[in-house]
Amino acid sequence: MTKTTSFQMDIRPLFTERDIQGMSRAFNLRSYDDVKKHAGAIYDRIRGIGGAVMPPPPPKGEGPWQQSRIELFAKWMADGFQP
Repeated sequence: MTKTTSFQMDIRPLFTERDIQGMSRAFNLRSYDDVKKHAGAIYDRIRGIGGAVMPPPPPKGEGPWQQSRIELFAKWMADGFQP
C-alpha cells in the first residue's frame, strides 16, 4: 500500500524560506489552508504554466523543482490534500 502524502510531512518541507518570503504577498506557503486553497495555481507555476516557472532560477531562487517534487505535489492533491 502506498503511503498517503500529507502537507506537514511531504509538502511543507518542499518550500524554502526564500520561497515563503517570495510568495508572502500572495499567500503563506507555511499555511496548510493557503497552500490547499492555491494548490492549482502553485501546481501550474511549479510546472511553468501561467507565468514564469517557480521557484525562479538563481540568484533569485533555487531554480525549478525536480520532476519528483512536482509529482509529489500532484500526489498530495490526488490524495485529497491531507493536512
